[in-house]
This record gives sequence, structure tokens and C-alpha cells, in this order.
Amino acid sequence: MGDESSKAGNMNPSHPYYVHHLDQPGHMLVPIKLNGANYQSWSKAMIHALTAKNKLGFIDGSLQAPSQEEKPTEFALWNQCNSLILSWLTHSVETDMAECVIHAKTAYQVWSNFKDQFSQKNAPAIFQIQKSIATISQGSMSVASYYTKLKALWDELENYRDPYTCDHAKAHQEQLQEDRLM
Repeated sequence: MGDESSKAGNMNPSHPYYVHHLDQPGHMLVPIKLNGANYQSWSKAMIHALTAKNKLGFIDGSLQAPSQEEKPTEFALWNQCNSLILSWLTHSVETDMAECVIHAKTAYQVWSNFKDQFSQKNAPAIFQIQKSIATISQGSMSVASYYTKLKALWDELENYRDPYTCDHAKAHQEQLQEDRLM
């Protein structure tokens, strides 16, 4: 990153260090707060929001802090964005979970901790989702509402499955279709 592009006034809006004037620390990026049980939905929503703001690299580890001694200007910009994301994370978790965000040094550290804590395979949760899929009925819901609810359950169940390699993708799609026909 050259000197000119690292100056905040000349920052390209597509650069990860760019902060739009509407990106405020007190904003909640997503409409749900993490409570632990809703990690799958919350993390997907946060990934979408941070991707839209070109800040995903701060939580996935692909955008590491530059050297404060060697690149002080770039470090200051990185630190500003990291602090902004930490603030967004603080406002997107339940109050009892906010302490671990407040004391963290990086957004990546917080994201990794939440992922380690909440994203393990959870057999009881998977069973509950499968049970909900098996017992859901349209009742008085419209077809659109029924489908939306059923699709949300399918998507939630899919989040618990391991990613598939190209070799297994076709078999996975066939299994998925079979599951949905039950």
C-alpha cells in the first residue's frame, strides 16, 4: 500500500480500511444479538454485513495488523477499523457476553473465540432441527409462510454439516434433495 492510498482523505471506498461516514461504532449491524444458542444464524448475518462493508478480512484473519513501527499510518487505519468492528461486535451480543468483546485486542480474536465456543457440532440441536422438520405442518400458515419456515429449518440444519469437497458435492446434493422429500 503506497503513501497516497494510505491517507484517509484519499482512501478508495473499496479498500478494507475505508470507513464510511455512516459507519458508527454504536450501530447494530444485524437485527439479532448473539446469545450462544443462535450462533449459526448470527454468524451468517454478521458475515453478510461485514462482507457488504468490505471488513470480512478483520474477522477471518486474512487482514492482519501491519507493523506499528514499520507502517504507522497503515497500522493506525487498521486499528481504527479493528476498533470499529469490535464495537459492532460488542453491540451485537447479549450483555453478559459483551465483556469478552470489550477486553479483546482484535476482532479476529473475538470471532475465533465465538466460533470455538459455539460452532461445534451439537447433536441435540441437530436432532431438534430434524424433529422440527419432521413435525412441521402448514396449519393456518400461508403456503409462503410454511415454505419460508421449512426452508429456514433446512438451511439451519445445513449449517451444522461439514463442507463437502468437489468429489462429494453431487452426492451431497442428492442427499439434500432426499432429506427434503421426507
